[in-house]
Amino acid sequence: MKVGVVCPYDWSHPGGVRSHILGLAEALPEASAGRWSAEIIAPATQREPGIWAAGRTLPVPANGSVARIAFGPGARRRLDERLSRGDLDLLHLHEPAIPSLSLLALMGARLPVVATFHASAERSFGYAAAQPFLRRFVERIDVRIAVSAAARSLIATYFPGDYHLIPNGVSVCRFAGAAPDPELQRMKPYVLFVGRPEPRKGFGTLVDAMSLLRRHLDVRLVTTSAPGRHPGWVVPLGRVADDRLPGIYAAADAYCAPSLGGESFGIVLVEAMAAGAPVVCSDLPGYREAAGDAALFVQPGDPGCLAGALRGVLASPAAAAALAEAGKARAAQLDWRVLAPEILTCYESAGGPGSG
Repeated sequence: MKVGVVCPYDWSHPGGVRSHILGLAEALPEASAGRWSAEIIAPATQREPGIWAAGRTLPVPANGSVARIAFGPGARRRLDERLSRGDLDLLHLHEPAIPSLSLLALMGARLPVVATFHASAERSFGYAAAQPFLRRFVERIDVRIAVSAAARSLIATYFPGDYHLIPNGVSVCRFAGAAPDPELQRMKPYVLFVGRPEPRKGFGTLVDAMSLLRRHLDVRLVTTSAPGRHPGWVVPLGRVADDRLPGIYAAADAYCAPSLGGESFGIVLVEAMAAGAPVVCSDLPGYREAAGDAALFVQPGDPGCLAGALRGVLASPAAAAALAEAGKARAAQLDWRVLAPEILTCYESAGGPGSG
């Protein structure tokens, strides 16, 4: 049996939804004892191995970030071509209430549909404006999932119903046994930031905090982003291959997520914890759900507070080790080997083959 897992965002650009989908797709065969396999269907600006690409994307401002989506006649044509093969038993759509490939798939769905909602915010003007149009399509969804209480609160405000709460997962074995990246080992100590250097992610706050921290410690900031102008102690890696990322986490002396808001969960926190990196992050509801008691939380947008927390971790090996061990224990609870069976139950509830 095969599920078509539809990603709304450009697969060529790393992000939390992409990581979620990749981990789930890898976990399904083992979790189902070979009964289920997954094919990822996504837009992509570059040729990407292992996915069915539905064309290029356009950047659209959304929720303080930029969403790269495909939505239009060309994408619809490509998607219809794929779905017309008739070899899929179920669709698992991610964020199907935004203009994207997932919504196009929902509009034309002739299969059972499971949908996962990721976004969180206090309100959504887009959902409010499009509610009359979207309602009839959302009602076609057989089983709805939210990755956090914050995500469930947002979507249920505009589209009430039953939402299963299944958090983002991580393939723990991929991160737990990673050897520290040899190139970055030579740059230690360093704080790691994985994400886009945009205001909502708090990258500017982190740079300010690191400037304060460097008055006391000789430490670098390594980032998978490619910021424009930056101090010499910032090491921009740019896009990192999936197979290199675990080693980058494993070599880090601390992982920092300084986001200012709009985070529904924080899958990067779980990846860092699985790799054994101590985590310092903003005190946001989504991050609390992800990390539990296994991170050091600070007031969002406060460089002084962030610098103090990072210094406490970097200057105390015992504190860092305790935080790392707590992180590993928390990550084990969010392993896809634990969570994938919950997704399979949703597939069966949706009316997928073998549900009867």
